Amino acid sequence: MKYIALLGAAYVGGVLRHPHEGAIPVDDSEAKRLVDVEKLAEDVTDGFTKAQLSDATEETISAAAGDISTPPLDNPHLSQAAPVPAPESKPARKGTAPKE
Repeated sequence: MKYIALLGAAYVGGVLRHPHEGAIPVDDSEAKRLVDVEKLAEDVTDGFTKAQLSDATEETISAAAGDISTPPLDNPHLSQAAPVPAPESKPARKGTAPKE
């Protein structure tokens, strides 16, 4: 695993990443592609300690778990929410303005 710093916007692990995100942990093949082949990043692995390198996880593509078409129950989409019933009584009429 290596850390890279992007020089411009690039796809890392299938996701568009930007230079302001700092050092990004990637696998060796992804680092080779971005640093040596496409020249869109620089290798900054030397600036990290062994403890920092062992704690980081690599950037990978992963699918979300579960059915994405099922909305969460606590916050349904407006089209799926039950309609609000109309009030039974009419609002009171406004009084007339005082004449001067």
